Amino acid sequence: MNSQPIFGGGTLFPRTSPAHDVLRESGGAFSEILDASRSAGKPANAGLQPNPVPAGMTDMLGPTTQLLNQYSSPPNRKELAAAYAQHSRHAEGPAVQSGWQKYKDDQLLRNPGGDHYYLDKNMVSTDPGDRESFFARMGKDLSDVAANVKNFFGNLFMGSKIRYRDENNQIREATQRGLVGTCVDFFKDLGSALTFGAWHPDEATGPQGVIGRLSHFCAKLKKAFLGDLVEGVPKSVNHMAKNLVLAGMNLVQVVPDATIGNLEGGRKLTTTLFDNGQVLVEYLTDVIPSGDAWFRVHAMNFSGGKAPVFYNLEMPEHAKADTRWQYVRNTPFRKTIETIGTLLADIATVGLAGQSGILTNQHSEKHKALNSFLSTTRR
Repeated sequence: MNSQPIFGGGTLFPRTSPAHDVLRESGGAFSEILDASRSAGKPANAGLQPNPVPAGMTDMLGPTTQLLNQYSSPPNRKELAAAYAQHSRHAEGPAVQSGWQKYKDDQLLRNPGGDHYYLDKNMVSTDPGDRESFFARMGKDLSDVAANVKNFFGNLFMGSKIRYRDENNQIREATQRGLVGTCVDFFKDLGSALTFGAWHPDEATGPQGVIGRLSHFCAKLKKAFLGDLVEGVPKSVNHMAKNLVLAGMNLVQVVPDATIGNLEGGRKLTTTLFDNGQVLVEYLTDVIPSGDAWFRVHAMNFSGGKAPVFYNLEMPEHAKADTRWQYVRNTPFRKTIETIGTLLADIATVGLAGQSGILTNQHSEKHKALNSFLSTTRR
């Protein structure tokens, strides 16, 4: 480890000796380096007042130096180390998140409910003390109930607001289509297709030329039936059901928040159970048929020859071109659990169809028709 003075052109604090070590009485290697640096900065004439902050520290701390210079005497080791530690925290930036942490964060941003997620302010609180107040907890729970009910009606009609993180980790706002809005889009797209672009709502100009109009017809017809009816309508119903379940969870959370929530351990337990419960609800409603993840896993690319499952696995973490991936961070962790959950949901759906008699009835009708045909031929 380099133990040369760090001020006056020396080496910065080594990573193996964090600044917060000096805040303890024992000090450590950081203290030795800091003492050597301050000693090296002392003037030869002991009768003169030394510079309160060494020159190297001035360059490193920047504006923080203005506060340190207000000391009537040179700052001690703890004060310098505290200033450096604060500077380091701002310089390091956000910590690297795991796949699970990104997934949980994305899911709690989708709908109201997370204890530290204030979606109306596009903010995630890092202060554990914001839930110490009884009235703050009750207000948060009831406001989440109201917000999910509001989103239910939004998803029933023209759409609701969702939040997501962009590639810069900033919280952004978007709108997902509602059931009525999807039906309106269907008739718009169908009408635009049948008129070969002569009627082109929501578009400044229509297609030009025979090839352009034929291409417009195919694209709009595909969007109307696959994008609006097959995908859009089931998604809207799925989102509505999700909002009702989450609203019920938020209402149930009032009880533990009003009782064990008065204790720190109770608050932590309640937050853990209900936040993870919300993530589970989001996951299950995503992977069942009609869910957002279900459509991602079953997506394919005809022109690129990409088959379902594999197409989703090859998508990058941030994909802006397609709304199915635009508002999620498609990490390897998300791809893995969504693929497994979706395939299991497919197997369960086929099994339920068999148990309900749908497949059995079809087989029985075919068997009856075959027997009738054979008996007729014998006569």
